[in-house]
Amino acid sequence: MPQDKMTIFLSWSGKSSQAAAQAIGHAIDSVFNDAQPWISSKDIQLGQEWFTELRSALESTRLAIVCLTQRNAASPWVMFEAGAVAGKLPGLKLVAVQLEGDVTDLVDPMARFNSTRFDREGMQRLFESINLSLGSPMKPLGLKGSFDAVWPELEAAVKAAVRSDPSYDVFLSVPMAAFETDVQYKAFRADAMKVVSALRDSCDLRVYCALENIASMDDFDSYGASAKTDLKALHDSTNFVLIYPQRLVSSALFEAGYALARGMPCRFMVHKASDLPFLMRKLPEVFTHVSISDADEWTTYDELARLLVKDATHLFGTRHRARMEK
Repeated sequence: MPQDKMTIFLSWSGKSSQAAAQAIGHAIDSVFNDAQPWISSKDIQLGQEWFTELRSALESTRLAIVCLTQRNAASPWVMFEAGAVAGKLPGLKLVAVQLEGDVTDLVDPMARFNSTRFDREGMQRLFESINLSLGSPMKPLGLKGSFDAVWPELEAAVKAAVRSDPSYDVFLSVPMAAFETDVQYKAFRADAMKVVSALRDSCDLRVYCALENIASMDDFDSYGASAKTDLKALHDSTNFVLIYPQRLVSSALFEAGYALARGMPCRFMVHKASDLPFLMRKLPEVFTHVSISDADEWTTYDELARLLVKDATHLFGTRHRARMEK
C-alpha cells in the first residue's frame, strides 16, 4: 500500500455489509487520488495472518467507516473492529454508515460515534470529511463534481447489496394445522396477512410467515418441506412475533421455544395471556427481551397491525440478536 496515501479502514459484517463496503471503497478510490480504502475481504491475501494485517492496517488508518445493517449492528465482529478503532481515538475518526433504517436506531456503543444514513446528503458529507482529512484536499467544486459522478453507481450497488440479504427482520409465527375447519383457517389467514402486509408496506421490514404459502388446509400435504424451510427462516430472522389467537396445540409454540433459546427478541400477541402455557406467561418476568401484548392493547387484527407498526422502531429497529456473521 503506498505510504503517501491516507488509509481509510472499512469495517463490515455479513455479506450485504461486505458488498456495500466494497462499493463505498470503490467510490472513494474513484474520487480521491490520495486516499486508499482498506477492506479485509480484499486486502488480506490467502495465507496471511489476518490479525497482524488488521493491526497493521489500523496503525496507518486515519479514518474508519463502519457499514451497518439492521442485522449486524450488534454483531461481535463489528464490535471488535469498532473497539480496535476506538483504541486509537482521538487520533482516528470513526463514522458509522447506517445502510438501512435510521441513525436513531443505533444503540451504545455505536451510538457514541459519528454516524450518517446512507443517502445522498449523508454520503456527500462523508466524502467532504474525507477530503478535509487529506494533506492536499480537492477544491469544493471539484469534489462535488466527482461525487455526483460516482453517486448513481454507488447508490445502486449499496441498495442491491441490502436487498440481496436473504435474512428476515421478523419471523411471524402463527398456528395453522390446529384449526378444525378450512373456513376457520382461511379467516385467520386473511387476518394474519393484514399484519404481514402492514409490517412490509408501512415499515419496509422483511417478514417471513409460513401461512403466506398455504392458501387452504388442503395445501398442507403439498408443502412437504415446510419444517425445514420454516426452521431455516427462523434461524435467519432477527425478531420473533407469535400470534396466538386462542389456546391451541400448535407447532408455533415449538417455534417460540426455539426463538427464545436463540436469544431472539420475542413478542407474543394473544387475546388472553392465560391461553399461553404457564411458563410462557412468566417469561417477561425473567427475560427483558420477551413481552406479551393482550386484549388490553388490541382486539382486532387491524388494531394489532397498527400496534406493531407504531412500535416497529422500538421492537425491530434497536434490539438485535448479536451474531458472528463474518
